[in-house]
Amino acid sequence: MTATPTALPLTTRPTDRVDRRRRAGLAACLVSATGFGALPVLGKAAYDAGLGPLSLLWGRFGLAAIAFWVLVILVVRPARPPVRYVVTGLCMGAFGYALEAGLFFVALERIDASLVELLLYAYPAIVTVAALASGREAPSQRLLSALGLATLGVILVFAGSLASGVDPVGLAMGLGAAIVYSAYILTGERVVPAMHPVLLAALVATGATISFTVAGLVRGGLPHPRTADGWTAVAVIAAVATVVPMAALFAGIARVGAPTASIVSTFEPVVTVVLAGLVLGETLSLVEAAGAACVIAAVRLLATLRPGSRRNEPPPVPPAEPAHPLPRPR
Repeated sequence: MTATPTALPLTTRPTDRVDRRRRAGLAACLVSATGFGALPVLGKAAYDAGLGPLSLLWGRFGLAAIAFWVLVILVVRPARPPVRYVVTGLCMGAFGYALEAGLFFVALERIDASLVELLLYAYPAIVTVAALASGREAPSQRLLSALGLATLGVILVFAGSLASGVDPVGLAMGLGAAIVYSAYILTGERVVPAMHPVLLAALVATGATISFTVAGLVRGGLPHPRTADGWTAVAVIAAVATVVPMAALFAGIARVGAPTASIVSTFEPVVTVVLAGLVLGETLSLVEAAGAACVIAAVRLLATLRPGSRRNEPPPVPPAEPAHPLPRPR
């Protein structure tokens, strides 16, 4: 009797490797969205630990800057960019990221975490409007539909919140954070291709730390946390909601590409709303919930648009994030 040969499993097929790489990339993007989505809830917890916005932001960006520079020196070791790009990266952190984060966290003192996050997510629509106005984006039915959804969503969030007695100053600051971050993106998109993203993150975090250090000194002293609980809260925010999600985002984009990563990132405000409900007991009114659905749908629709309708260079602006992403908002 002749033995029938047994087929050996093909364990190294290229398609299997591609599938594993894609699954790993999607998982990394989800980790990133979860970490960033947890930030407003962790910020509320830091306030409960006695921190104010200035000490929270100084500690967060200071620790993040140290972590990013360790990665730059010991792991990434990127090529040295031109001095003008280094200066631009520092200025982006000092004048762009710092202002945006300041508005975000002051708004977080005044209104619910879920509302601040939803207002911030108006930024893809604001960036797209700027691209349309400058002629770098051609209008299309899907694009205009997404902008209409985003506008309706923000109006509903504002209307529902004001009807519920939410602080209008906090709402204005939340929307202001989205506007500032949009300007930050439009300024930084020319810098992104010129340097490694981890190096840019280190420069931006350093610039932001310098700004908050100066702000603290003007007010009378270094704005560091004063208690062990305060330092613990800052360390958790720096690790869980800054360094880890940003590193995960870089890893995810390397495996699935910026467009797919930007689509998965629409999970972020969902994380915030769910966590704010579970941890903080926050609830959205029906009008606010309808606005939230419109904002998330608009962001998702913008993220699925491909840069085929762009009229001219330079590189595409969001909804699809640049190949080397800018440090994320907040």
